[in-house]
Amino acid sequence: MKKLTIAPLAGAVSLLLVAQPTSGQDEPSPLPPINLTIKDLTPKFLTFYNEATKEKASPDKRWELWKKDYDFAAVPPTPEGEEIAKKLLNDAWPRYPAVLDRIREGAAGLTPDPHATIRSIAELLRPETPVNVTLVVYVGGFEENAFTAAQGGKIMTAIPIEGDSNRRVILMTHELTHAVHISMGSFSGGWIRTIGTTVLTEGLAMRVTQKLVPDRPEAGYVQGRPGWFAEATKARTAILKDIVPVLTSDKSDDVMRFTMGKGPSGLEREAYYAGWLVVGYWLEHGMTFADIARIPEKEMPQRVNEVIEKLLAQ
Repeated sequence: MKKLTIAPLAGAVSLLLVAQPTSGQDEPSPLPPINLTIKDLTPKFLTFYNEATKEKASPDKRWELWKKDYDFAAVPPTPEGEEIAKKLLNDAWPRYPAVLDRIREGAAGLTPDPHATIRSIAELLRPETPVNVTLVVYVGGFEENAFTAAQGGKIMTAIPIEGDSNRRVILMTHELTHAVHISMGSFSGGWIRTIGTTVLTEGLAMRVTQKLVPDRPEAGYVQGRPGWFAEATKARTAILKDIVPVLTSDKSDDVMRFTMGKGPSGLEREAYYAGWLVVGYWLEHGMTFADIARIPEKEMPQRVNEVIEKLLAQ
């Protein structure tokens, strides 16, 4: 997940989903209202794209038009982030013509149906208060950088439209799981979080996605590069042992090492692999998705540690 500044959500479209009452002692209680607001940024991108194409703009002019007409990228709001966004645009530019039909469809062509997806997630996590989420549909640089962020009490999930639709099913379900989880209050969704929090929340999102999008290889849910899951499986014991001492740490160096950077075992995303195992263990031993989603953030490192000890003892 990366931080960024988002334009005001003017002209958004919302749909209110309300669970129908159920009857019977064994039936779960009704869900609260689930309010999903969709903000479609594809028209702004097309304004930029059409103008740059008409002018046969140079890379520098193209960047100038991008800043003027669109100016949205899943990068940090820093000078370094701007350089990353510029490179993404330059690299992606030759690829956009092949996916223009998909971009022109925008949010209307988004699959799976995000309203149905967030409802299915809520049925697993069982929130008790209204869920309010904004889904931003944007055009990225084919980097598939979907993310969820919470700021000022507002929850936003961003999904890129230009990539492979089969992959987008996984990305959307994963990120909307984070959004529902944050709305429940047990997880703040802040940029600064402990490694233990990352392990639990990412593990929950991956396992919910596995439940709702079944019949895919395990590696597809953990979202690593090709071959990564097999390498992580071979290093299972080392990864679990290495992550235990930093479960309570929220230092940026530790966060980087166990997520985007290379961890002690030489693999990136080691916290994700640990999360896959930890939440899998809970589910195999009788906990429900709703139980896991209610673990308070302050307890997450200790609860994760308890499971890792059991996994290492197996």
